[in-house]
Amino acid sequence: MGPCHPDFATLADTLGQINCKTANPLVTVRNPSALESWTQPVLELLVLAGAIAALVHAIRWWRQRNDPSNLGLWLATVVYVLILEPPLYFPDRFGLDEQVGLIFVHNVFTVQFLYDRLPLYIVAFYPAMTYLAYALVQRAGMLDRRSPLAGAACVAVVFHVGYEIFDQLGPDLRWWVWNPAAPSNTPMLGDAPLTSAVIFAAAAPFGTALLTRLLLAGHPLRAWRVAAVGVLTPLAMMVFSIPTLPFGPAGRTVVLWLELAALVAVAVTALRQDKSGAALRPDLYAPVAGAVYLVVMALLWTAGNAPPIAIVYALGWTVVLLALSRRTLAGIGQRL
Repeated sequence: MGPCHPDFATLADTLGQINCKTANPLVTVRNPSALESWTQPVLELLVLAGAIAALVHAIRWWRQRNDPSNLGLWLATVVYVLILEPPLYFPDRFGLDEQVGLIFVHNVFTVQFLYDRLPLYIVAFYPAMTYLAYALVQRAGMLDRRSPLAGAACVAVVFHVGYEIFDQLGPDLRWWVWNPAAPSNTPMLGDAPLTSAVIFAAAAPFGTALLTRLLLAGHPLRAWRVAAVGVLTPLAMMVFSIPTLPFGPAGRTVVLWLELAALVAVAVTALRQDKSGAALRPDLYAPVAGAVYLVVMALLWTAGNAPPIAIVYALGWTVVLLALSRRTLAGIGQRL
């Protein structure tokens, strides 16, 4: 495959410790105490713990409710990330250099794969965050009482709000660096490209949730169904990306904002129209995991200057947790 993209050395030099010519093509393990910042091992621990907690919850959900779709979602996100990430690190080898370019370069973390391109925590982040967003919407009852499209829109919006805290904070703490020369990195939303905020942080979870409801929910767990969700999720990203292709940065901005607004409108409408008040079994995983994520991110902010947009998203995540956990918390209160 060849490890060195023309822009890689320039970006890697801003982070240090990365040499694509000598990097191990499979896996590199480092001492976490020797990393550039104390925030890196904390982030790794948070994400890995989140992924493991999500996996445990998914298995328990299957055993207690005879519903394997949550576990299928968790597994499908791993398939998705393993398909998505390599082309982003080697766009010249996948024919994406002119349209996408080298979007970013990760700093080195404790465990890295693919010539130091892919940190282990990134592999874990997708199942951790996608599952958390899905579980929050699920515990509010929206997936069972609304259409697959409406439920998927709710998951996409919840994921977007949570992910953007991380996406806005990462460049400031040097977890990665964006490539300003990449055509897909304009326009920007705070410290992250708008394409990342919409295509990666909204369209992708929308596709994962929709495919999960169509292919996994109500069906026996089968490897081909799990693989299909992971493999087909990038199609949702393509659907959201295609309308932006004829435009320059200004037109792309309008289209991306309209797409995000459409998802928000569908999600808000679904939440406002849901008046069933159905009793749900109290389940602490989603609200607790969401609160832990917010608290640790707040701790990590102390190491840098959080952009104002990150604070806005943090407040939004708080509102999401309160709104989607109210019935669960009420049920726990009644039991106590």
